[in-house]
Amino acid sequence: MSSCSPVYIGGSTVPCGIGTNTSRRACDHLRCTACDFLVESYDDCRWDKSCDYLFFRNNMPEFHKLKTKLVKKKGTRAYACQCSWRTVEELTDLQTDHQLRWVCGKH
Repeated sequence: MSSCSPVYIGGSTVPCGIGTNTSRRACDHLRCTACDFLVESYDDCRWDKSCDYLFFRNNMPEFHKLKTKLVKKKGTRAYACQCSWRTVEELTDLQTDHQLRWVCGKH
């Protein structure tokens, strides 16, 4: 088992897999160290602006409940755990987002 270094997230055009400096892929095995939930991701979707902490706290990880706040948007990827959420369009190094406590859960 290996882990991503650095850990990337990205839009739906970014391939998923093990991220390295030479193979820039969005990690698809993310875990949150704050709530200890796996991070779910949804291609070509963004989170509605009305999303809040309680919505994810009450509905994670049940897709049939989460989809009420997912909006179709080509090129984006919506990420969420039980305590945090992001909509991403381009490859992003998680180290640049100091609020997220997401780490690679090993591949």
